[in-house]
Amino acid sequence: MTPKATTVLPNRALRNALFSASALSAAPPGDPLSTISATAGATWVHETLRRLAYVQVDSIAAVERAHHHILFTRNRRYRHADLKRALEVDRTAFESWTHSHAVLPIESFPYWKHYFARARTFEAHPGYRRYFAPVTDRLRRRALEAIRERGPLRPRDIATEKVEWHDAYFAKPSLAKLTLEYLWRVGELAVTAREGQEKVYDLAAKVVPPEHHERTVSRAEFVDWACTRALERLVAATPSHLARFFDAVPLGEVRAWCREHAGGRVRDVAVECADGTVVGGMVALAPVLDRLDAFPDPPRELRVLSPFDPLVHDRGGRRTERIFGFDFRMEIWVPPSRRIYGYYVLPVVEGRRFVGRVDVKHERGEGALRVPGLWWEPGLSATPRRVAALRGRLLELARFVGAEEVVGLP
Repeated sequence: MTPKATTVLPNRALRNALFSASALSAAPPGDPLSTISATAGATWVHETLRRLAYVQVDSIAAVERAHHHILFTRNRRYRHADLKRALEVDRTAFESWTHSHAVLPIESFPYWKHYFARARTFEAHPGYRRYFAPVTDRLRRRALEAIRERGPLRPRDIATEKVEWHDAYFAKPSLAKLTLEYLWRVGELAVTAREGQEKVYDLAAKVVPPEHHERTVSRAEFVDWACTRALERLVAATPSHLARFFDAVPLGEVRAWCREHAGGRVRDVAVECADGTVVGGMVALAPVLDRLDAFPDPPRELRVLSPFDPLVHDRGGRRTERIFGFDFRMEIWVPPSRRIYGYYVLPVVEGRRFVGRVDVKHERGEGALRVPGLWWEPGLSATPRRVAALRGRLLELARFVGAEEVVGLP
């Protein structure tokens, strides 16, 4: 019997599906996450978190912190207070860790208990194991007792000494900060509020709504949930891509999940790359393949993304380059003399393609967004229409971050 040929996903259809999965265009009919409304507010934030699975939180504020920029890109009526309300009032979202600091929809919490259990050893992350090594049982008991007696606390509210030795990669914290962060990472504490950027911690049972905090799921349910959610959003992926999406399930379990569902919910696929070559070794969900042609073309408008945007999830890898023909590397940690573009460069998309990148810095003392550099992709010209569209998007971003003007745009 001749084996069935592997399905090849056309590049255009794959891009359309990825824009939709990233909440950058409409969902197709039948998509269970197609209910995202056009209104701003905490309800919209919750719906969008469900659509994206999570948004990354990052402390870099060269322009705007990543989570706010990601949400603003998807709804220009979004305001900072919307996410704060979802986290601190409605409790429809919670802060935790995926491959990095993130905000997740509250429905993920029961599944995330398995992530918390794995985090107790940090077996996959030797750096974090060293980072939390000074946290002793005595310190954990002391911190939990203080919160039970006094209520929500910040690290500064618990007097401890600084860590005597620490990993040079991380800032030197107090033992209280280290202990509270560890207890948060393993799910015993939750972030109940923020004062500025400083976390205020409380017992998770007091922060997370009971229906989510008390619910439990089996390991098999967790693995199925995590792999399915990741594959819905990546559309087509290798097992390694799936494992890295949440960084919650070891690669061996992801591969076993793919084998278990092969030929049923999960199909082997290849993808057509931007240059016309075909790359195999990937999988996709059967329901997504069945409606692949229904994903609409993204709006032709120009948009300026955060460098942490879900559409460029595989930063530093080859996935974005293969699918979109866009070679994107973050140069934040690259010495200035070796940077090709700049410190905080924002990808620019137009329709279903990346058309350029722009180096932007929020000069708070000047009340301006400064543009040190702008690069259009090869073969694309700086037409008056394109430049005007970019200026319009940057002006909207400027107003969102509290700047009055954009300076330096050619």
